Amino acid sequence: LKALNLGDDIATDEAANGGGIANWAVWKSEAGNESDGALNTTKETVASSDDEEEEEETNDVDVSGEGKALNDSIDAGNNCAECGKAGDDLKICSSCRSAKYCSRECQLKAWAGHKQECKKRSAEHEEALFKTPPPRPDCPICFIPLPIDITQCQYQGCCSKFLCTGCVQAHWMISEELDCPFCRVVATEDDKEYVKRIEKRAATNDAEAIQFLAGLYTDGKKGLKQDHVKAMQLYMKAGKLGSALAYRNVGAAFHDGRGVKKNAAKEKYYHELAAIGGYMNSRHVLGEMEWNTRNFQRACKHYAIGAEAGHSGCLSDLQDGVKIGAFDRNEYARVLQSYKKSVEESRSDQREN
Repeated sequence: LKALNLGDDIATDEAANGGGIANWAVWKSEAGNESDGALNTTKETVASSDDEEEEEETNDVDVSGEGKALNDSIDAGNNCAECGKAGDDLKICSSCRSAKYCSRECQLKAWAGHKQECKKRSAEHEEALFKTPPPRPDCPICFIPLPIDITQCQYQGCCSKFLCTGCVQAHWMISEELDCPFCRVVATEDDKEYVKRIEKRAATNDAEAIQFLAGLYTDGKKGLKQDHVKAMQLYMKAGKLGSALAYRNVGAAFHDGRGVKKNAAKEKYYHELAAIGGYMNSRHVLGEMEWNTRNFQRACKHYAIGAEAGHSGCLSDLQDGVKIGAFDRNEYARVLQSYKKSVEESRSDQREN
């Protein structure tokens, strides 16, 4: 089974070609691009002092040939927090990312009242970022935790389940027809039927179905017209409904400039939301971002969380942190044991073969 690389977004499985059967994204870029977004990025700017806060411009989505615009109002309200003015070109607080303002004047005027709430929200976000992430879900067939390597997982659009490829391949070796190993829906070669099955799941507010549908719109697959505006709206909706993958895709869009202007701060923010949701590739990206801005200890905190979850890249980079004295050797020994345990828990004979 080959998962196509569609610019770091969700990739449909052309090999399976239908039935709502599709592979999880391959998060490595095309040759010459880095995986999971930029690694050489600048540190996000937040409030510069207790008296004045930096403002961050929203970004317009540039849709080729259509001239449409979409800004960051998709992840917050469309009214100025100070005067109540509605608009699609509001500025968002770069620290708490909850308050929006129509002008610099309104932002400064509101700062005295917003200051404490801003600090509270920022602290809550920081606490959530470094909490123990949620455990990986089990494959609903073998009941073993899904591999952390997403190329070893497959998304089934017919029932919106993530299955390990070991179970998928084992089923298809004995199955007389190309059907879903979980719900037994037979694959379809008709693009309209394929999309219909995904849309049916998305209509029930299924987060993963929505983020998968967004990937189809991003790349104009399965007969859908490429529409970056709709894709971003769907990714944001899926993220709010609990899809860490969707937030990761938003971060990747801000890295690549795919539908939006490149913005390192927003790229980082959405990778943080993805990491909070348990997506370890985003955790690795955050570690690289901090490392490249010489925040070595903070980078190692990300690496340690990812390594304990079984992410080999995080473990390897954490070793560099130990070498330069940014991470304690005894603590590394504990993380290493957790890494081995996580890897062992996700192994099975079917996955190994």
